[in-house]
Amino acid sequence: MFKRILAVGDIHGMYDKLIALMEKVKFDPEDDMLIFLGDYIDRGPQSLECLDYVMNLYKQYPERVIPILGNHEAMCINYYEYEARKRSLMDNFGKQMVLIWLDNGGKDTFKQFKTLKKSELQKRLRWMRMLSNHYQVGEYYFCHAGIQPFIPLDKQRESDLIWMREGFFDLYDGRNGTIVVGHTPTRVLKKKHWMGSDTPPTTPQFLENNIILCDTGSFMDGGKLSCVDVLSRNFWQA
Repeated sequence: MFKRILAVGDIHGMYDKLIALMEKVKFDPEDDMLIFLGDYIDRGPQSLECLDYVMNLYKQYPERVIPILGNHEAMCINYYEYEARKRSLMDNFGKQMVLIWLDNGGKDTFKQFKTLKKSELQKRLRWMRMLSNHYQVGEYYFCHAGIQPFIPLDKQRESDLIWMREGFFDLYDGRNGTIVVGHTPTRVLKKKHWMGSDTPPTTPQFLENNIILCDTGSFMDGGKLSCVDVLSRNFWQA
């Protein structure tokens, strides 16, 4: 059906890398499916530009561009919902969970969002709220972070899909198909997950238990933004 099924790792506000990567990938909506794995915002300097790029590309090709919810979008949404309720409906624990966004790369995003008119901000928040927490095509299941290894795919919880890490890498047996994720930069993986590398990898990793890891630390020093064609296992970086 598709010549390429492309998965883009965490962008994290790195707009220049996003543009450079897309120029290399040469996305063709006639033949390709393009899936963004979440975390368009935070940590990097141009979160608004990255968010708008993905939004606009999705609006152009809604049948071919699939943007997935990341944990940073979820934290951002929670923050603004908390603000809208005037901090009256949450206990202290709830406040901590919401405000954690600002301490996890959200401060620069918040500054950018403050420059928007209220209607423009709300438009972007509505768009983030409509993001799906997963997408499946054929044997490939795409989500931001990972799955609970012993739970059927149709029973997965959103909190796991956007936050899961080591338990997924260690325990998934590969029987539910190939799981394609971002979230965890490849260079912080445990050494046992370094596929053929003696140093922390800065390229996408294809684990033996049918996991493809696409986050190569776009915002880190020396990090890259990556796109993987899950069919051919070719990848591009910027």
